Amino acid sequence: MLFANALPPRVSRVARHQNNGTDEELEKMRSKAEALFTRAGDIKVEVENAELNGCERKREVENWLQKVVNVKAEKQCIEDQVRGGASSSRTVPVAEITKEIDELLQHSLPRELTFSNVPFVTGSLKGHLFEENRKLILSLLDDDDVATIGLHGAGGIGKTTLVTHVQKGLCEKFNNDRCSGNVYFVTVSHGLTVSGLQSKIANQLGLKIEGADVMKAAAMIHHAFMKRKYSVLILDDLWESFRPSDVGLPVGEGGFKLVLTTRNKRVCHEINNEKSWIIEVKCLSDDESWDLFREKLGDSAILSQAGDIAKKVAKKCSGLPLALEHIAISMRAADTVKEWRTVLADMSSMMLDVVEDKVLPLLRYSYDRLRDQQLKDCFLYCSLFPEDHWIYRTELVDIWIREGLLDGIENRERQRDKGFTIFKELINLSLLKAYDNEYRCAKMHDLVREMAVKVGKEKGFLIRAGEKMRDIPGEREWNEDLCKVSLMYNHIESISPDVAPRCPNLSTLLLSCNGSLTSISSLFFLLMDGLCVLDLSRTGIEKLPDSVSNLKNLTALLLRSCYRLNYVPSVSMLGKLREMDITDCWKLKNLPHGMEGLVNLKFLDSFGCPAPVSGILSGLSHLDQAKGLSCRIRNVSEFNEYVMSQCFASLLQYNLTVGPGRPQMQGLLFMRSVEFVECRFEEDSPIVPGNVERLDLVMCSGVEYLVSSASPDSTFIPLQTLGNLVELFLYRLENFKGLVKPGVALPPGSLKRIWIKGCDGIKKLFTSSMVRGNLQNLEYLHISMCRHLEEVIGGSDSDNDDDDGDEYRDDYGGLEKSSVVITSDGRLSIYFPSTAFRLRLGRGLPNFKRVVRGRQNG
Repeated sequence: MLFANALPPRVSRVARHQNNGTDEELEKMRSKAEALFTRAGDIKVEVENAELNGCERKREVENWLQKVVNVKAEKQCIEDQVRGGASSSRTVPVAEITKEIDELLQHSLPRELTFSNVPFVTGSLKGHLFEENRKLILSLLDDDDVATIGLHGAGGIGKTTLVTHVQKGLCEKFNNDRCSGNVYFVTVSHGLTVSGLQSKIANQLGLKIEGADVMKAAAMIHHAFMKRKYSVLILDDLWESFRPSDVGLPVGEGGFKLVLTTRNKRVCHEINNEKSWIIEVKCLSDDESWDLFREKLGDSAILSQAGDIAKKVAKKCSGLPLALEHIAISMRAADTVKEWRTVLADMSSMMLDVVEDKVLPLLRYSYDRLRDQQLKDCFLYCSLFPEDHWIYRTELVDIWIREGLLDGIENRERQRDKGFTIFKELINLSLLKAYDNEYRCAKMHDLVREMAVKVGKEKGFLIRAGEKMRDIPGEREWNEDLCKVSLMYNHIESISPDVAPRCPNLSTLLLSCNGSLTSISSLFFLLMDGLCVLDLSRTGIEKLPDSVSNLKNLTALLLRSCYRLNYVPSVSMLGKLREMDITDCWKLKNLPHGMEGLVNLKFLDSFGCPAPVSGILSGLSHLDQAKGLSCRIRNVSEFNEYVMSQCFASLLQYNLTVGPGRPQMQGLLFMRSVEFVECRFEEDSPIVPGNVERLDLVMCSGVEYLVSSASPDSTFIPLQTLGNLVELFLYRLENFKGLVKPGVALPPGSLKRIWIKGCDGIKKLFTSSMVRGNLQNLEYLHISMCRHLEEVIGGSDSDNDDDDGDEYRDDYGGLEKSSVVITSDGRLSIYFPSTAFRLRLGRGLPNFKRVVRGRQNG
C-alpha cells in the first residue's frame, strides 16, 4: 500500500456526529481525494529517491504527507460505512473531510522537498594545521565580508578531506535549525564546461535545466540560490577558473558562499574578488606524520625495536596523509627489524608499488592535465635533480633553454622571462614547492618526483641523481631507447673502458657535481652520436677525452668549475655548438683548438679561466646579444681594441675580466660588468664602457682618482660612465687617493653600493658636494684596511682640508643623525635612518677619526 492504514483521532468521533451529506457531496469528496492521493504519491516517490541519494525530507513535507495519511484513513471509514448500507444515516462528516482535502491540495509545498544537508562520513583530521584550517573556514563562512574561500595544495594532501569535514560541520549546524541554510557539495572533473558545471549544480538544487541554454540556466541557478536564506556551495577539485556569474552563482549577494579546492593556486586568484580568502593546504609536519602513521599502523610491538626506522619510513611519505595511511597499512604485517630496514632501503620502489592505486593516480592526473606539452616537458626536467634538492630558478631555466624547450622566442632574455613564468606556474600547480615568496628556488615533493621519474622512464629517462653511486651504471641500464641520463650529485670516481654504452638516441648526459670523477675513457662517448648536451661541471676531471671532438651534434659543452681541468680537445668539428662554459677552470691555460670556427656559438663563458679569448673575439660576432659574453681578456690593450669593435657594440650583456690576475668579483653580478685585475694603467689607460653597471679594480696601479677631470679624454672614467655605475669594488690600489678629484663637479648618479679595501692612499673619501650630488642613491658603503683614512665625509672640497674646526651643516640629508652597532667581530655598522644608508667599517683603520666632519665618533 502507498500509505499505511492508520486510525485518525476523528474516526473515534464518527458515531457522535450526524452528517446529512448527499451522494453529490460524497462524489465530490472522492474526486478531490483522488487528486490529493495522486499528488502525494508523486511527492513520496521523489522524496524517497532523494533519500536514497543521501538527502533528508523536510519537516514541512513530512507533516503534509502524514496529514494525507490521516485523510486517507478517514475517507476509508466513510467508504466502509457506505458499503455497509449506512448511506441514509451517515455518521462521518463528509463536508469536513472534503474541506481538509481542499486545504491539503491548496497547500504550497517548498520547491525543494528535501535537504542535502546530510553529513559525509569522515575520518579524523590529523595535524593542528588541518584543524586550524577547518575552524578558520567555518568562521569565515560566518563572516559577511567573506564570500569566496579558495583552498589550494598538492594532490593527496587532504583538501577533499578538509572540505568534507567543513561540510559535516555545516550540516550539523543547519540541521539543528533546518531553515537556517543549505550546503551543496559538487565534485568537479577536469575539462568540465560551464554547462557541465551548471548541470551538476542544478542536480544538487533539484532544478531541471535540460534544454536551457547557458544564460537561461545561469538565471535559473541564480534565482534558486537567491530564494534560499543561506547557501554554501563546495566545488571540490576544480582545475580551471570560471566567472561565477557565467554559471549563475550569486557570489557576494544575499547569503551565498562559495568554497573551492584546487591544485592550482592560479585558479584561486582568478576567481578572486574583494570578498575572497585564499588558504594553502600544507603537508603534515614530521611529528604529525608520525602520529598518523602510528595510528594507521595499529598496535605493533616491533616499534619498540624498529621505531627509528619506522620514523624514517614515515618521513619518506613527505607529509601526504594519503601516502602515510596506505604505507602504514601495508606495513602492519612487518614484524621484524629486518623487514623495516628492507623497506627503508627500497623505499622508492615500495612507495610506487604500495600507493600505485591511490596516491600516484592523483599525482599522475596532475601531470596528464597540464595545459600543453611544453609545460609537461619543463616539469619532467625538474626530476633530473636529486631528491630533496633545492633547484635554482635560473639554473633550471637555463636547462630548459639549452634543451630547446623555449625555442621560438626571439632572444634569451625573453626566453628567461618565459621560463620564470613557467617556473612560477609549476609552483602554483603544487608540483614544485617554493623556497620563498620571491620564487628564487624550489624543490619537488618526494612523491611528485617519484611520479615524474616514473613518467620519465616511460619516455627514455634514466635518473640516478643523488644516489651516492661510486660507479657508473652497468651496461644493462644503458639501452638504445635512452634519451636523457642524469647521474649528477654522485660519488663516481672514474669511467673505465669497460663501459662503452650504445646509445644512439641519447641527447642529454648530466654528470655534474661528481667531485671525485677524475677520468673518463675515450670509449665512453664513442657510440653516443646523437649527444647534444654534455654537462661535466664541478667534476674533478683533468683531461676531456679526445672522443668528445667527434660529437658532431653537440650543442652545449658545460665544464664550469672543473678546477683540475687542463686539457680540452679540438672543437673544430663541433659545428652545432651553441654554448660553451669553462668558468673557473683555473688550470686551463689555453682555449681548445677550433674555437674561431664555431659559427653557431651563441654563448661563451670563460669567467675565472686564465685562457685568454682575445685572439678569437673578432670571430665571435654572432654571440647572442642578450646572453652575451663572459670571459677573460689578456690585457688592457686588447680590451680597448675589443670595446671599440662592432662585435662588442652589439652586446647587451657582458662580464669581462681584464688582466693576468685571479678574479675577485664579489657582491651581485650584473648584466654588464668589467673587472680589471693586476693591470698597470700607467702603461695603458682603459676605455671603460659607458653602460657598465659593475666595475672592479683589483691590485691595479696608475690611477689616483676615478674621475680627475670633466673632460672624458683626460680622466680614468668619464662622468657619463660613473653616472651609470651601480656597484664599485676597489681593492689594493697603489697611490689611489679618492673617487673624484677635488674641484670636479658631479651630476646625480646611480651608484648604490661601494666596497673599498686596502687602499692606503685615501684620507678623506667623500667631499660634501659629492654627498649632496652624485651619491644621493648610495645604500651601502664598506671600508676596511685603509690605514690612512681619517674621515668618510669631509667638510669641503679642498685637498688640504685638515681643520677640525669646520662645523658640519645639516644639508647632507640628515647623515649626522646615525645609530652605531658594534658586531660580534668588533666591526662597526652605522645606520642613517633618514636616508636608508648603511656604513660598514671593517678592521685596519688605525687613523680613522670620524664619519662626518664636525662630529666625533665614540
